[in-house]
Formats: sequence, C-alpha cells, structure tokens
Amino acid sequence: MPEYKVFKTPNYLTQEDILDNSKLTTVDLIEKYGYPSETNYVTSEDGYRLCLHRIPRPGAEPVLLVHGLMASSASWVELGPKDGLAYILYRKGYDVWMLNTRGNIYSRENLNRRLKPNKYWDFSFHEIGKFDVPAAIDHILSHTHKPNIQYIGHSQGSTVFFVMCSERPHYAQKVNLMQALSPTVYLQENRSPVLKFLGMFKGKYSMLLNLLGGYEISAKTKLIQQFRQHICSGSELGSSICAIFDFVLCGFDWKSFNATLTPIVAAHASQGASAKQIYHYAQMQGDLNFQRFDHGAVLNRVRYESSEPPAYNLSQTTSKVVLHHGEGDWLGSTSDVIRLQKRLPNLVESRKVNFEGFSHFDFTLSKDVRPLLYSHVLRHLSTSLSG
Repeated sequence: MPEYKVFKTPNYLTQEDILDNSKLTTVDLIEKYGYPSETNYVTSEDGYRLCLHRIPRPGAEPVLLVHGLMASSASWVELGPKDGLAYILYRKGYDVWMLNTRGNIYSRENLNRRLKPNKYWDFSFHEIGKFDVPAAIDHILSHTHKPNIQYIGHSQGSTVFFVMCSERPHYAQKVNLMQALSPTVYLQENRSPVLKFLGMFKGKYSMLLNLLGGYEISAKTKLIQQFRQHICSGSELGSSICAIFDFVLCGFDWKSFNATLTPIVAAHASQGASAKQIYHYAQMQGDLNFQRFDHGAVLNRVRYESSEPPAYNLSQTTSKVVLHHGEGDWLGSTSDVIRLQKRLPNLVESRKVNFEGFSHFDFTLSKDVRPLLYSHVLRHLSTSLSG
C-alpha cells in the first residue's frame, strides 16, 4: 500500500474541475486528488453482488458510509476534498468504507444472471437493511479485524440501519455509533408532494409501475413532468437538476447550494433504485407506523400471518445513535424525528442543524456542510472512541 502524504485539497473547484468531475466515477474522484482507493465486492445472502468503495487506512477505526435513495458512494466524494465527508474522515485518521446498495450503478449484478427484471427489482429498503448492510458490516470486520465499526447514513442510509436492527438485532452490537443524517423513518408529516401522490396508490402497484415507467426508477420518468413545474418554479437552480427524480421527490429548496456545482450533482444523481423502494416510503407517508412493505390484506396474511404489515421494532436498536435533522427537510419533520428519538433506547443526541431551512440534500450538498454538520459528526466520532 503506497503512502499518500500530500493531498490535493483545493479551497474551491474551478469550472474545469467541475466539468471534469462530472464525468468521473467514485474511484476516479478519489484518486484524482491523491487519495488511495480500493474496491471490494461482497455478495448478500439473497444473491446481490454489492460494491464497497474504500479509502483505506489499515489499522484505523473503520467508518461505513451508506448513501440515500437513488444515490451512490459518489455522494461522499462528489464535492471534492474540501467538503466531501469521505475525504474529511480519511484526513482525520479513519478507514473509510462506502457501500453501494443493490440496484445502483456500482451494484447491478446478481448471482442469478438470468433473473428477469421484475424479479431483480423486487426489493424495497427492507431487503437493503436485512441483507446489504449486514453483508457490508461482516466484510469490513473480517477485513479489518476490528470488533465494531462506526456508521453514518444519509436518508435511506438511516432507514436501512433501523430495519437491520429490527430484523437482525445482533448487528447493533457490531456498530459502536450510528449517526443518521436526515433520519427518514416516520413520515406522518412528510411534505413531499410526490410521496403524497404515490401514497394514493395503495393496493394498485401495477398502476403505479406504469406511472413510474417500470420496475426500475430511471433518470427520466413520466411522474416528473407532473411535478416539475410546481416544485421547481422560482428556483434558481439549473433545469438539469430540476428534471431529476431524486430532487423532485425529496425536496428542492437548497438555500446554501453552490449552483456552479450543478453539473457534478446532476451527473451523480439517479444512480439506480427500484419502484418498490419508492412505493414502500409512499405507503408510510401520513402514517404513524414504521413498518414492512404492505402487500395488501390477502398477501400480508400469507407473508406475515396478519392483514397488516408488522412494525419494525426500534427498541432493538441498542447501538448508540445520534440524529442530525433540519427544519427544511421534506422527509424529516421535527415531529417525526421526535417520534423516532422517543423509541431509541440508546440515543446520544438529537440535533437540529443550526440553519434555517436546512433541507434533505443539504446534508451532503450544502456549501456550508462542514461547519453546520460535519464538525458535529466528527465530534461525536471522537467522543465515541474516547468513551
């Protein structure tokens, strides 16, 4: 393993950098700035081949970063060394691992190469929490010979952690500290017009699939056209971002986004997800429950021996947990975060980001993300280790 002692950490990205970075993969982005990189693969129990990108620091404390819905490991490096969390963690001495969950551009394979699309994409965030995250944790612990890891998840990256603890509670003991950036768990007060609309299709999955354009969510979908003008009207952001499913779904009021970075953000968006993932979130909107996928009363009885899907058991989240949330987050209202924090047995802190209107994608894209958020994430990491 070569030593990388001097890093290219520019104070800002030039226009040339921005255009160049929009064409690079996660590994390309890491290596461009002089950091070491490593690509690992692990297969989940149900046959999905998952890619783990790593900025290796052998012997150091491992940190697992898990991206949000429709995203990839690029979430943690696309803003460059100054503001990318993966770079920051590495410079602070951590061994950085980034999971790509099933279905995104880096984790597209299944052991059964003849699997038809309707079978391949038959997963929601439930399977990611039950299979993908445990597989990643086991691989990291086996590879590093450490007793546990630190975990940081954005949006769906937090959802799947709580699913894992409910479904496979012994994995909570393998995580020293979990930090949720925009904890997307309870959605009673969700403000996404897309999720509210999709929630009307309960029991009408085939109709929804037609609306979404198939089992896989693509960069362009019929649904966008219905909401784009409503959500993006008056926005100063480029139309290239305003046409992307991820941002129309999760929120668009980015008060501290550097619009010059639009080409990078647009290029690394819509990295792959199943329609079922979106639908699972839509089922929970306006509801008081955090629960498994609702297949309808008849199939629920077959699968769950109940007409209603069972709720996830958050009391089994025995890991220490820190919640970071923002008042401008469409998918993480204060009341829903309070509902979550009351059910966590080992909550360290529930912290609202000190910026008016801090929204869903500000957690990874804000130009002020380091002082507003990452400085507190690092504080909790170091406190957890010293404790």
